[in-house]
Amino acid sequence: MNIKLVLGVLLFGGFILISLIGPLIAPYEVDYNKKIGYTQTAEGQQLVSSPFPPSQEFKFGTDKWGYDILTLMLHGAKYTVLGTLLIAIARVLLGGIAGILMGLHKKKRTLRKATISVWSGIPTFVIIYFIMVGININSSIPIWGLILIQSVLMIFLGVSSVYNVIFSKTAEIKKELYVVASISLGASNNHIMVKHIWPALKGNIMIILINEAILVLHLIGQLGIFNLFFGGTHQQFFPTIYLSVTHEWSGLIGQARGFMYHSHWIILFPLLAYILFLFSLYLTSSGLSDLQVKKVRKASLL
Repeated sequence: MNIKLVLGVLLFGGFILISLIGPLIAPYEVDYNKKIGYTQTAEGQQLVSSPFPPSQEFKFGTDKWGYDILTLMLHGAKYTVLGTLLIAIARVLLGGIAGILMGLHKKKRTLRKATISVWSGIPTFVIIYFIMVGININSSIPIWGLILIQSVLMIFLGVSSVYNVIFSKTAEIKKELYVVASISLGASNNHIMVKHIWPALKGNIMIILINEAILVLHLIGQLGIFNLFFGGTHQQFFPTIYLSVTHEWSGLIGQARGFMYHSHWIILFPLLAYILFLFSLYLTSSGLSDLQVKKVRKASLL
């Protein structure tokens, strides 16, 4: 049994489910907060203010402003999980279709890897940062608009890597003897794509999709370190603080960096969720890779 793939898919499926029903199972409304309350001490009940540690009332505790962390995480899950997945799917669709078509229609003598983009030497998050820094913070653009802008940038700057991989693999498959024979017999490009290219690529495409999701999640996390949260950043002054508008997990981590050494539950639970989601993607990718290797070995023995 492919344990890594089974665990990865189960974890990944659980995160997708949470992202879909999160607001429905959240213990409180997203704008509910509790700034003061009573706690039992040796001298009796004592009035205390937020943040409140994990308790029966607040499973994951509250943040500095009294908002329930579990509620914020459940409302932000759809932006982290579904946002990551949809951007990865768009990258693979656009890059994959372009790579297959270009690899399929190139003549043998001109088949080559796509040229390295001028942008490839610059980290993607740096490009997005300098584009979004004047747009994302205290923006008048609605949440969906900011998500769309940031998603388009992530797709545009990431699609070339998918294109290069698919283009190269298509070119390699096209050189296989059974494909050359099919071309010699007059098979059309559409026939070759459907009967030969796609069956050979579909296992790789799933692996590429998961790997792209990993890259997108890393990218969202990197931008979060610089207070550019997915879906918008709200900046407050005196003191200066940055808050995630959508409560996506990297935003909750980024805005809670100051609580690393005290009230640590504020950053601990979003960080654990982010790492566990990333771990589910790594497990799924590794499991799919192992499965693909087994299929190749089995095919070579036939």
